[in-house]
Amino acid sequence: MKKNKFALIIALVSLLSLSSCEGYLEEDNKVGQTADLVYNTSSGMQGLVASCYSFARGWYGKEAALGLSETGTDLFYYGYDNKQKSLNSYNITAVSLDNNVADNASLDHYWELFYAAVDACNAAIKYLPGHPLISESLRSQFQGEVHFLRAFYYWHMVNIWGPIPYNSESFTEVVTTAKRVPEEVIYSNILSDLDKSIVYFANYKTKADGRANYWSSRALKARVLLYAASWLGKTSISSNADYAGKDLYALAKAEADAVIGSGQFSFYDNYSDTWSMNNEDITKNRETIWGVTYSYDLKTNVNVIPKRYRTNVNNDQLDYNSLITRTGYSRGGNAMLLMFVSMWNNGASDLGGDGKEVFRRVLGESTSYVEHSVTKQNVYVAPYYSQYGRGFTRYLPSVYLWKLMEKNRATDQRTDATLLTAYKIAPGLEGSATKYRLMADTAIYYSPLDGNSPEGQALQAWAKGRYRVQFMSGGDIPVYTSSDPATALPTEAAVAKSAVYGDNRYNSYKIGGWCSYPGIKKFLDDVYDPTYPTHDISSRDAVVLRLAEMYLIKAECELALGSAGNALTTINELRAKRAIPGKNNAIAGPVTIETILDERALELCGEQQRWFDLKRTRTLVNRVKAYNAQGQANVRDIHYYRPIPQAQLDAITNRDEFLQNEGYN
Repeated sequence: MKKNKFALIIALVSLLSLSSCEGYLEEDNKVGQTADLVYNTSSGMQGLVASCYSFARGWYGKEAALGLSETGTDLFYYGYDNKQKSLNSYNITAVSLDNNVADNASLDHYWELFYAAVDACNAAIKYLPGHPLISESLRSQFQGEVHFLRAFYYWHMVNIWGPIPYNSESFTEVVTTAKRVPEEVIYSNILSDLDKSIVYFANYKTKADGRANYWSSRALKARVLLYAASWLGKTSISSNADYAGKDLYALAKAEADAVIGSGQFSFYDNYSDTWSMNNEDITKNRETIWGVTYSYDLKTNVNVIPKRYRTNVNNDQLDYNSLITRTGYSRGGNAMLLMFVSMWNNGASDLGGDGKEVFRRVLGESTSYVEHSVTKQNVYVAPYYSQYGRGFTRYLPSVYLWKLMEKNRATDQRTDATLLTAYKIAPGLEGSATKYRLMADTAIYYSPLDGNSPEGQALQAWAKGRYRVQFMSGGDIPVYTSSDPATALPTEAAVAKSAVYGDNRYNSYKIGGWCSYPGIKKFLDDVYDPTYPTHDISSRDAVVLRLAEMYLIKAECELALGSAGNALTTINELRAKRAIPGKNNAIAGPVTIETILDERALELCGEQQRWFDLKRTRTLVNRVKAYNAQGQANVRDIHYYRPIPQAQLDAITNRDEFLQNEGYN
């Protein structure tokens, strides 16, 4: 049965503050007892190791982290009321906005969260050796886990901020100075942690309840080696004797090959099954190597992250920003189902009446029945609620991503399984929209055509009375101002008058492209609780490492090693797994880094990797300028690093030594 997870306890001293965090154990809290007493018990140590995992729920499946990992790239624009627009427009500053949710990159909170996570790992690493009440086998497992997790958290930090302080020991007192360490040293330490975890995991190679294991360490090592090679631009890491003189691309390829050849992971015949809630438990999912788990119990605090180490004037621990927690500390879950879909009441006046007859009532309001506007029959719609959106819009696909998906539609399963181009009504509501009496199942269709082309005009005329059609550009209701990826912006209002209908029904901002657009559906729930039809969070596990990425890592390494032909073969092996049955999904050469990035976009879009991919390949600036008109005017080389949060700079006493990243002063 899925994951009531690990009990949480953390007595944390982190960075510049000394405090203990309340946690959750089945027995009494150990608050007030010393760390030595707590962590030398079996339950205390198990709780500490569990807490090392809990911080990852603040990044994976959360809105704030999605902004830092997917926007400001070639794949996504911000929507109407996105709360992190500065990340896409590259108006980022070092100012620590704390709990502001108007436009907050949340860098100050993530700096705090990641270092708190590292400190928990450091505490576990300190107390695990020779632990008197834990068996040798369990101790080895725990040591593998916490070394893996420390490497995991530092991997995020070094890629966000570059040179950062590296803490290898748990803090026991307030510290007011800090020293930034070169990136190569950070990578060296990350790899050392992963190597240790691999040794500790020698007898722990089976997935279990979201815990890391031997294969997750080797998969993460493949990723880390690729990042070190591509970003540092070095063939070896001289500061680590185990890697000095060794080609990092070759080592990354070897790790990816080992995972691929392990026999532990396999592809589903249907790509959509990778994302089905019936298979989403990462312990059971055939393709998943490791991920962040969420409990089915959304209505309790099982899924929440620890509170901040900072306290208020009453010494009460503060909460992390709601962009990170989503639903606060009384319950928690994965918010990805909300992030890539349209506004649920984007029907506006084209539906007739008050605009609620189909879209708002069927796609959003939390009720189990809707009255048909003609027959007056109550239609049971609970299983169909909330599939498509909420009353807000965060991220929409770029023209580049939409075109890339459409380019592969005829042969590749990933297009249909990823791109949501048709919004459906609930069965039984056919004919209920007063201005769409011929509506059968489709309510909105997003067409990749130019609506002003002959084909577009014909489709628009045919759709009259059947469904609303919105084109990539042109026509009555364009999603974008252009079909050119370099200039396209989401439309912010529809045209004033309909050429087909001859009235002003399309004059609402709600059906402009910034509110109504094709979505990303692989994160949507497809299993529903009829007693809880409107979901604002999900129990879906957040996949972090999966088999397909190993093929992509292998192909990129082969390209870097001068074997473009082998890279093409590897890419086509993956594409064969993603092919529509009976279709040839292979591509032809030559393979370049652009080929790799296109393939990673098809496979991994939305999975919190894209900004890091463009950064490490040093293609960020050029690709934003080419494919993201919201960011192209401001993006420049300083944006390969995020700013060090001002809160950190204000807290230290050695400001002359601890400098801000270039360009953010």
